Amino acid sequence: MNRRVLAALAALAVFGIGLLAGTSLRGGGDAQRTSPSAADVGFSQDMIVHHQQAVTMVQLVRGKLSPQVDAAAEAIAADQLREIGRMQGWLVLWEAPQIAEAPMSWMGGAHHHGETPMPGMASMPELNQLGSSTGTDADVVFLQLMIRHHQGGVDMAAAAAQQVSNPHVRDLANAVVAEQQQEIGTLTLLLQQSGAQPLPAR
Repeated sequence: MNRRVLAALAALAVFGIGLLAGTSLRGGGDAQRTSPSAADVGFSQDMIVHHQQAVTMVQLVRGKLSPQVDAAAEAIAADQLREIGRMQGWLVLWEAPQIAEAPMSWMGGAHHHGETPMPGMASMPELNQLGSSTGTDADVVFLQLMIRHHQGGVDMAAAAAQQVSNPHVRDLANAVVAEQQQEIGTLTLLLQQSGAQPLPAR
């Protein structure tokens, strides 16, 4: 595995532990009052994993992107780290595992995405390519992978908004849809300015 990928994953794990310690109880009482459904738990578990990959992607290209793309990347990482902490806190309060035994089962288990377990996720070869890219290539590869990643995240969150029972989880799912659709527009414009086109959805 690419050393940069390993370093990014390790840094994210350490940051996540600290974030969980500081946020697990913040606003958690309201979420705990409504017993979680399988969709509440499964969506939270799977979206944490989905968000963590987005943060890893930002870490892989930190210091290598053009100013405009870097600003967009850092904003994405900040938003998703905050949401990771919120979902991790819910899982602690629900006494649920942080990682799902059967990823995506809350969506019916009928969602197979080839090399990756969730829609929009980058494969390990793609992460290695991202970590080794430089210059304009770093901008293009990052934007292409993040646009596709966000498209998958929107699909997951839109499905969750229709299935979950906890109002706080539903609010977060709807927020993810709105935020990531807006970010897709921004990232697509930046990609077009680089003379490249988005990847096919996964």
